[in-house]
Amino acid sequence: MVADGQYAKKMFMDAVSNESDAFVTKLGSNANLLMPFKGTHQKRRGARQRWDGKVDFVDFAGWATVSGAADERVWTRVVCGPHFERHFRVVVIQRLNSKGAVMAHVVLCSTATTLPTEQIRALYSARFQLEFVFRDAKQYGGLTIGQLRSRRDPGNHWNASFFSLSLARVALVLEDAGRTGRPASRLVRFIEDVKRRAFNVLFASRILANLGLSQRFAELQQYSSRPLDLDVKAA
Repeated sequence: MVADGQYAKKMFMDAVSNESDAFVTKLGSNANLLMPFKGTHQKRRGARQRWDGKVDFVDFAGWATVSGAADERVWTRVVCGPHFERHFRVVVIQRLNSKGAVMAHVVLCSTATTLPTEQIRALYSARFQLEFVFRDAKQYGGLTIGQLRSRRDPGNHWNASFFSLSLARVALVLEDAGRTGRPASRLVRFIEDVKRRAFNVLFASRILANLGLSQRFAELQQYSSRPLDLDVKAA
């Protein structure tokens, strides 16, 4: 599961862990993290040393370096979050200026300490793209509008909303591929276009049916004015 920093809460992490799922999120740039002690314990009285100090995001001695872009440095290590009462695989991404000085840093983490660094970055980067799916489902798929007979089973409504959104995306991709003659590599138009055009088709077919002219519906596709694309932004 992937979520933004607003969900970096102990209660939420515990709930995800109870489902045996890994959780990837973003921590604050000054997060309170402790480095586990991995050295040789001194022979003395008392409990063994547990921590090797607090993460200050300046000194990365003992951290593993991961390859990244030319304008960044990437560090990773398993650390402990005392507030969350658990260990994390933390990925620190430092942003560099043209002179190589650190301008800022981002702290990503995963509750699965064995998750590769590249996968943590890829999962969190995909989070922003997933937000567009929920946005479109709310605006055009009726995700938050529905009537249910039971509060315990909204899954069918959610599945229908996301499924209709997926069909709309497929329709856009296939239409673009048919127009350009090559496979579409990305979605370049709006889901609203599909909904608007579907309404135009339904409205036009109803009018022609009431006038007894249903057999002439195909002619609407041939007009240069493209009446079925009325009010479509990316027609």
